[in-house]
Amino acid sequence: MEEQCVTLESACAEFLRDLRARGLARSTIRDYESIFRPLKRFAHERGKTELRQVDEALLREWRAAWTCMPSTHQLRITKLKAFFRFAVDANWIEKSPAARLRAPRERSQPTMPLSRLEMRLLFKAAVPYQRERALLLLMRYSGLAIGDATTLERGALAGSLLTLRRAKSDELVLCSLPDPVLAELNAVANPRRKHFFWSGESQRETVARYWRSRLQRIAQLAGVKNFRTHRLRDTFAVELLLAGVSIEDVSTLLGHRSVQVTERHYAPWNGARRDRLVSILNKVNARDDLLKELSGSASHRTSITRKSH
Repeated sequence: MEEQCVTLESACAEFLRDLRARGLARSTIRDYESIFRPLKRFAHERGKTELRQVDEALLREWRAAWTCMPSTHQLRITKLKAFFRFAVDANWIEKSPAARLRAPRERSQPTMPLSRLEMRLLFKAAVPYQRERALLLLMRYSGLAIGDATTLERGALAGSLLTLRRAKSDELVLCSLPDPVLAELNAVANPRRKHFFWSGESQRETVARYWRSRLQRIAQLAGVKNFRTHRLRDTFAVELLLAGVSIEDVSTLLGHRSVQVTERHYAPWNGARRDRLVSILNKVNARDDLLKELSGSASHRTSITRKSH
């Protein structure tokens, strides 16, 4: 295969054009742009302007200068691999220089949902703020991320059934909303507008940023520490897991691309799996003769001890 002489600048631009043509979310495109800018600058400083000059050694040198968190590190590598696979498919280069890059191991902290007391405090603080109150309840009982919640269309509701595709994953989300949540949404709905919380005129990122700051203000009034809007989504997921819902079903309700994503964030709360594993071990151990003998010896020693006293 003969490589084409393509500059790194033009390759990045063509890749972004392809993303836009495919209708990917603006946030995804922005993520790639934020990676391409420093990559092009780093390569240019080393006299590498052609795409084929960007080799594995250069990428490793660039990666060594990163100071981001492991999760961001992983995201960058994943997106670099997607870009260079695109370049290989376009016959611009023969093989991907990012194929063997690996991210550092991430020791993720278990997600911390909001307690029921914290939810009550948030709702109480939001009583004078009707739209904030409706948004809080929507996010808590639908599991929607703030970008999807704040741009929710009134047409996405058919009775109590909410149906939409997530902007981030394009996965279909189906959710039945409780009556109190529906009542709050109906109270803030404007029949002249397509959306519950958005005029439709600003950028999606702008409306999400606005409502994120509004909910942060409610959390301050409520005295809820370490509040992030994503904790409402976490609370939705954890409450389901604690109720015995399978992690596969929780993954579907959250609109994750795969159950592995759900497991990475919520495995510590998977009570159904924990109970199943405990039951398996108990059954296996019940058949172990050595454990039976040891249990018998322990009971005998306990009996002697009691008699001696």
